[in-house]
Amino acid sequence: MLVGAVVLVLVGAALHASLGHASTGTVRRPMIHAAAAGPSIERDGLLVGFAHDPAGAVAAATTYVREGQRVFDLPPAARVASLRDIAARAAADGFAANETAQLGRLDQAAQRGIGPLSWLVTVLATRIDAYTSQRARISLWRVGVLSVEGMSSPLAEWATVDYELVWEAGDWRIWSETQVPGPTPIGDPNQALTSPSQWRTDLHGFARFPGTDPL
Repeated sequence: MLVGAVVLVLVGAALHASLGHASTGTVRRPMIHAAAAGPSIERDGLLVGFAHDPAGAVAAATTYVREGQRVFDLPPAARVASLRDIAARAAADGFAANETAQLGRLDQAAQRGIGPLSWLVTVLATRIDAYTSQRARISLWRVGVLSVEGMSSPLAEWATVDYELVWEAGDWRIWSETQVPGPTPIGDPNQALTSPSQWRTDLHGFARFPGTDPL
C-alpha cells in the first residue's frame, strides 16, 4: 500500500511540521535515472507516465509503492484527486477511500509528534506474475521506514505488495493493491537504534532514490 500498516503502530504509540506541499497540475521535468519505462511527468503532485510494455508496468508499480510521502505532503483536499488519478476508473472510489483512511491515521501520528514525518519506501525485488497489453500483475518486495520526531526510533516494515494494473487513458493505473507482511530479516544486533533526530542529522542532504525528493 502507498501508506504501510506500520502507521497503526504509530497511532497507538505515545508519542508534521513544515510539510512541503507538492505542486498540482502537470509539470514536465527531467527525472534522474529515468528511462523509457517512466515515469515521464508529474501530474497532480505524483509521478506518472509509463511505457506501454512490461518494463513500463514494473516502473509504474515500483513508482506507485513509493508515492506515500508525496501523497501525504499534498494538501488534504488534493489527496483524493491525486489518488483517483493513478487508479482505474472502476476502482478509483475504493482505492481512494482506503488510502485516505490510512493517510488519516498518518495525520494523527504526525500531529502527535514534534517534528517532520518521513515515510521512506524502497523496492528490493520485483516479479512479473502476468502481463498482457491491457493488464499486468506485478509483485514487489519492499521495505518502508517511518520516522516521526517523538518516537524512540524509526520503524521498519517489510512487505510483499501485489499490484493489478490496467492500461487505461494512456497509462498504467491501479486496479487493485494488496499487501502481506514479510519476508522480514532480523536486524543486526550489533547496531544501535537511531533516534528520529539523529536519523535526520545523518541523512541531511540525501535525496530519495531514484529521483530528487529530499528525505
